[in-house]
Amino acid sequence: MEMRASGEVGLAQDLTPPIPPIAATLHDCFLPSHCSSCFRPLQQQNSSATPLSCPACSAAVRYCTLACSAADSVPHASSGECLLLSLRPPNSGPTSELRAALRLLYSLDTLGLLPPPCRSESPRRIGGLLAGDLENVLEEGGEVAERIREGGSLMSRARNRRRARDERRDGAVALEEEEALLAVLTNAVEVQVSERGALGIAIYGPAFSWFNHSCAPNACYRFELVDRCDGTSSWDPGSFGVSPAGTEDACAMWKAWNYSEGGPSHVLLLGLCRYGPRVIVRSIKPIKEGEEVCITYTDLLQPKAMRHLDLWSKYRFVCCCERCSALQEMHIDRLLNCYPRDLDLDNSDGGDAGCEELADMLDQAISDYTSGDDPEACCYKLESMLSGSYENKMFQAENTSESEFRLHPCHHLSLNAYIILASAYRTCANSVLTSGLGENNNVEFIKMARAAAAYSLLLAGATHHLFLSEPSLIATTTHYLISAGESILSLVQSPTWGSTGLRFNKSEICWAVHHSPNGKDGSALRWDNFKAAPMRFLGCISSILLHSWPFLTQGLCYLESIRSPIDFSWLDSDVVRPQAFAGGRDTTDFANPERAECKYQAEMSMEKERKGLFQLAVHCLIYSSYLASICYSPRNYLTDHVKELLYGSSGCACVDSFLRP
Repeated sequence: MEMRASGEVGLAQDLTPPIPPIAATLHDCFLPSHCSSCFRPLQQQNSSATPLSCPACSAAVRYCTLACSAADSVPHASSGECLLLSLRPPNSGPTSELRAALRLLYSLDTLGLLPPPCRSESPRRIGGLLAGDLENVLEEGGEVAERIREGGSLMSRARNRRRARDERRDGAVALEEEEALLAVLTNAVEVQVSERGALGIAIYGPAFSWFNHSCAPNACYRFELVDRCDGTSSWDPGSFGVSPAGTEDACAMWKAWNYSEGGPSHVLLLGLCRYGPRVIVRSIKPIKEGEEVCITYTDLLQPKAMRHLDLWSKYRFVCCCERCSALQEMHIDRLLNCYPRDLDLDNSDGGDAGCEELADMLDQAISDYTSGDDPEACCYKLESMLSGSYENKMFQAENTSESEFRLHPCHHLSLNAYIILASAYRTCANSVLTSGLGENNNVEFIKMARAAAAYSLLLAGATHHLFLSEPSLIATTTHYLISAGESILSLVQSPTWGSTGLRFNKSEICWAVHHSPNGKDGSALRWDNFKAAPMRFLGCISSILLHSWPFLTQGLCYLESIRSPIDFSWLDSDVVRPQAFAGGRDTTDFANPERAECKYQAEMSMEKERKGLFQLAVHCLIYSSYLASICYSPRNYLTDHVKELLYGSSGCACVDSFLRP
């Protein structure tokens, strides 16, 4: 099955209406704090409104209103979810996938779409959802097979007790439940509507589940929590900008879900998942009529071999997208997997023993950090790995300076190391802060906070560089830019800087677009306008970084060896020249020679370093908000988060006008 564009689609266009789920469940950690029906936070404890709960499962499931309770109580009880929560052994692990599978079975059974269980049929579909090859998965064994067998057994016990019958003994192999659990593992997506992370998982019908994967996708998706006052509204099939391409059976299934007056979608919207989180697919590239619309199922900042391993282990297919099947390795993959010793991009053997050893070191450092033992030791190990100063027989014969690092800043191992280093240094800074600030602690805190901000910025800059050659990285780039801006703001606002107020003034935007993702006439953002924005942003902050980057990296050996966190031409101009956006131009071609043209200026009363950092943070946040409005829509949790950060830091009411590009 695949989805193709029904007509010409511009950049930043919604391709589907808000699609309701077939089944949705909160992660266990959010069950006490969020409504299991609408996924919204429950009222605070000091509020007069008391959350409703299910007494049968010891209040494990809670609701914010009577409407949510009425909408979800029947699926909760009838699916067997309530009994599963009561039957699960203590410390038995997460249950969100098991509960989602039970709800999926209940929904499909109610809709008359649940076929007889079959272990041998391949590929297997349930209600239009790909359920995979259960027999093959179980024969292969491993962690997934164990999860399916154990989960299926517990689900079977819950369903049998709910039905008050005993044709099968508890713990017996339950083919139907195993099949549903495999369908959840194959089709479920994480529901994220805030910076706190994923609230839970949801499974959607063919309107969403039929979008295929690509490692260079032209679309992404977002989630919206439904308005309780409009929870039963239906969609217009004509609002889809895509249509399925496949067999006659597929077209018939599509019509059944989306067009039939009494079809499954109608029933779903009226009762089965009335208030569940909606998903919307949106274009992140221009799409031609008839072109397949794809999203991604995996981390795009992995080299080909790792992407294929991840996709096979989770979904049992080998990707043959344009990026994976290119005769000449794409720019992004050359950098993600370039040879670690001499940056020779013609030799990018992913199986090189040096890469394997570096990967092992990274895994060990991450394991040490997550155990909570010693974040400073983790930082030392990772920076030694990045700089090549660790003990390694392979490199002992090479006579190089200590400051020369072995991994390209855009190498996938470097990116993973930056993520951990930013977090570990932030932990170190917070530890110093909680112990109390004195003269010595002030110096140590500033050093740790500078390192955290610098690694966040380097991660964002390296990812942004890859984004310049592969625009499908827009969502990942957005998240890292926000994290960098927030980390720099945290440094600027730290108690060690004193109480000087922070303000910035605007007259006009120098780098960002002058058109919103959806113009006043409803037209899409022009691709040419979008391509200019990243280079304008780089041109603008490059002058700020001339002073701010040395301050952030002072005394940090590895970071001092990085001349710029955004422009890597100092390594090799042929290697790093952006392809998709800049063409033959450089960032300096977009920089305005007059610094007065940079329109976010801190007040002159601020310290020089603080002033530059504040300007840098604001630029990262405003630009990331622009990118977020393209891949997620002008109003989404990321733009709201940026707005909150900027309002909190500046107190300027005029900020709001800039968060709508």
